[in-house]
Parts: sequence; structure tokens; C-alpha cells
Amino acid sequence: MYLLYADDSGVASDPNAKYSVLAGFATYENQTYWIQKEIDTIMEKYLGRADIELHASPIRSGKGFWRSVPKQTRETLLKESLSYIKANYPRQFILFGAVVNNKKESVSEELFSQLTSRFDKFLKRKFIKHGDSARGLCIFDKSKRENQYQNWSRIYQTLGNRWNEKLNNFAEVPLFLESSISRSIQIADLVAFSLYRYFVHNDNSYYSIIESCFDKENSQNHGLFVLE
Repeated sequence: MYLLYADDSGVASDPNAKYSVLAGFATYENQTYWIQKEIDTIMEKYLGRADIELHASPIRSGKGFWRSVPKQTRETLLKESLSYIKANYPRQFILFGAVVNNKKESVSEELFSQLTSRFDKFLKRKFIKHGDSARGLCIFDKSKRENQYQNWSRIYQTLGNRWNEKLNNFAEVPLFLESSISRSIQIADLVAFSLYRYFVHNDNSYYSIIESCFDKENSQNHGLFVLE
């Protein structure tokens, strides 16, 4: 089974931001242990401990626990984590993301529709072209949109989304985890944060590391959607 871990950025936290983001990564189920192990190793390398949440925004800004950590250490930690993603694409990480202008209608549903549709098409393509019949499951950071996401998913699986496409390759409606206990959700947060910094603040220092890691085939991008 392929697992898609996803988190949002800017959807509700900053009403003045131009864009909202929903993004993350897909990986095969047997890779999650190794991903957690590697991120723990990076945390231990820079902090001497692995029981701290990898949460991009407070790391960059130096809030809370991170206030006592030098800025250069914080930046290096973030970029090394992103470089780990890049070094292991596509074996461990296949990125997906949706970026939507906040002036558009139904921003949250547009983000969710784009992300789930692209993941479903990835699974379909794996089956048609490579004979891989693995199903998919979306796992999101806990949020106030939990009921919305599950309702939309149920509708998309039975009736189809707004493009009349049914999500035929999903094993279940989305699940939700607290980011503090899931390294994979924390990495999804880092991916979403990188997109948010690029599109909202014109800061390419993070996105530039992973921009080549979104789902694609024959150089055609499938994994990243941007609606101006």
C-alpha cells in the first residue's frame, strides 16, 4: 500500500497570505520505519536528541524550544532534511502538492481535490504501466477540516469529484494523526512549508532543494498543481 502523508500551510493561519498550500509525500508502507530512523539521526546530529518535533515554521523563526538553537544550526537542519528527501526520490519519497490563490472560491476543497486526484492517478498509472496494484491511503495532520476531508473523500469515491473522476484506488477515507507523534507528518509539513515560503514569500531556499521530486513521468509534471 502507498501512504500519502499531507499537511497544509496558510489555509487558516494567515488570512493575508496570497496562497494556501496542501502538500506532502507518498511512500510505500515498508519505508516509514526507515524514514523515521533517518530523521531521528539528523535530529540527534544537530540537537543531541531525537524527541523533538520537526516543525518547520518554529524551527525557521526560532520559537519555543528552538529559541536557544543557533539560526545556522536550524537552517542546516531544515535543509539537510530536505536534501534527504531529494537523495531518496523516488525510492522513498514522491512529492505531491497543490497551491491555490486565496481569492479563489472553495480553496480548501480545491486543494483537497487536486491532491487526492493526483495521488489516485499516480496509483492508477502504477497499475496500468507497471502492474503494481497497490492501493493508497491518505494520512493528514489533525485539523478542523477532518470531517470535511472525510466527507469529500467519501463523495469522490462513490460519486466522483468535480471532474467526474472517482477515486477508485483508495483503500479507505483519510486518516488523521497528531504531527507531534509522526515523523512522516512532520516531513509533509516541511514539504508544505517549502512551497508556502516560495509562493507566498518568494523564498526559494527550501523549495529549490525538492522541486525536482514531485511526481512526474517522462519529464511531465503530475504531482504539483498551482492555481493563480
